[in-house]
Amino acid sequence: MKFNYIFLLGMFILPFLTMAQTSSLPTFELEGKNIKNSKKLYIMHYSYADGEPIIDSAEVINGSFTLKKEFAGPAYAGVLAQHPMSNPSNNEFWFFLNPGKTIIDFSGAPKVVGGDKLTQTYMAYQEEIDKDIKSFKTPEYEEEMKKLDSLNAVVREYEAYLNDTYGSPLSVTSKTTIDFIKNNPDNGLSIILLDELAGPEPEVAVIEPLFKGLSEKVRSSYIGKRLASLLKGQSLVVGEKAIDFTLSNPEGKTVNLSDFRGKYVLIDFWASWCVPCRAENPNLIKAYDAYKSKNFEIIGVSLDNQKNDWVNAIEADKINWVQVSDLKGWNSAVAQEYGIRAIPDNVLIDPNGVIIAKNLRGDNLHTVLEKHIK
Repeated sequence: MKFNYIFLLGMFILPFLTMAQTSSLPTFELEGKNIKNSKKLYIMHYSYADGEPIIDSAEVINGSFTLKKEFAGPAYAGVLAQHPMSNPSNNEFWFFLNPGKTIIDFSGAPKVVGGDKLTQTYMAYQEEIDKDIKSFKTPEYEEEMKKLDSLNAVVREYEAYLNDTYGSPLSVTSKTTIDFIKNNPDNGLSIILLDELAGPEPEVAVIEPLFKGLSEKVRSSYIGKRLASLLKGQSLVVGEKAIDFTLSNPEGKTVNLSDFRGKYVLIDFWASWCVPCRAENPNLIKAYDAYKSKNFEIIGVSLDNQKNDWVNAIEADKINWVQVSDLKGWNSAVAQEYGIRAIPDNVLIDPNGVIIAKNLRGDNLHTVLEKHIK
């Protein structure tokens, strides 16, 4: 009897346990139609629960796809031609994704054209937005804007007069900041203010004397050391010798810049999380393929912190040149020595290790390489 009682109790409780484990999350069903030139699309949305990006994919069959998934609630979403984390693209359509069904038509400019009640509410909202915008595309509005442009010209002329008479607010506050730095060489605030004054591309002739006027203790602070590296990096102009460095590749093998003496070398500073860097990689691949047989090499210096992110990006972008990193992000000693404050950035050196160009991107990279490498 005892066994039967336990068995019956289990049979009674089991359905409730099963019900408790059933997800209570809403679902969305996304349908795309009239799609051309795509076999696969990526759907990305920002979670209603925590704001984190969630990426799914859908196969396109006969110009259509359907994706049905659980999600936490309404979300800003995009349909993208390429994976957003591996190959950024401008070929994308963004909209608001609601629980229930949403239909997108890709026959012209992508547009949400149907769906359940919540989606229809969004469509009505979007139509109102479109009506509001139309009023700014009329000839009447353009005529008024021309009048505004004329008034702006008068304002700019008067601003120039005020600057000539009184000086600009920026120049006045900069003078006060400089005076503070000069008069307080032992104050830790001075190095913070000087770092802000320096910006990403400091004017060495102005900033360096102020830096040297600070006390040893202040100059030896973290910000002081970083600013010293930036100033040193700014002195690495065309015609100067590049600074040698040693870093490890993904396999842990050490690589020295000096190992490539005798070659043209592009030192490319980048990171997996840097969208402009990733967008520039196809251009670097094109340049590398064109010149790698002509005494040319690229050394990618990654400002990543996580090895997996770095390695995955190398693989995703099909990078096949030398890659190194100390995985210290912006605290990378090499990046600081070269005065790197923004990426992507690069330095081109000749076979003698002399800098011959800096910050080459797009067509400019190919123009400079063609000029120097025969």
